[in-house]
Amino acid sequence: MNNYPTDNPFIFNSEINAQHLAELYGDDYEYVEEVFTTVLNEYAALTDNVIACYTSQNIAALKSAVHKIKPIFGFVGLIKVQEQCQQFENACQTAGSFDVLINDFSLLKNSLIKSKTLIEDEKKKLGIYNTHRA
Repeated sequence: MNNYPTDNPFIFNSEINAQHLAELYGDDYEYVEEVFTTVLNEYAALTDNVIACYTSQNIAALKSAVHKIKPIFGFVGLIKVQEQCQQFENACQTAGSFDVLINDFSLLKNSLIKSKTLIEDEKKKLGIYNTHRA
């Protein structure tokens, strides 16, 4: 088991923008753990909605679903995924047909899957870290 000295800050995965999280939450890692938990509680429903809208080939609904999931990535410091969501929203806005979105959606879906695992892993690490700080 890892030992975390109480005076050292938590080290986030390199894909997470730690500076962004520090600006949002300071060094309140217990609150950060709560945020990650809340995000994970909403994650499945939000991603299921995105996938359902894609399956229905309704571009407006897909754009809306991606817009709804986008903020959670900022809450957990996944700024690049948040930006990817914004780019996909923009692509939906300008798409003349559903077919032009297929490749971009594949990339986005992969990011959504990868992000969930990353958030789960960081939440576990935060739990261990917070337990050792208490």
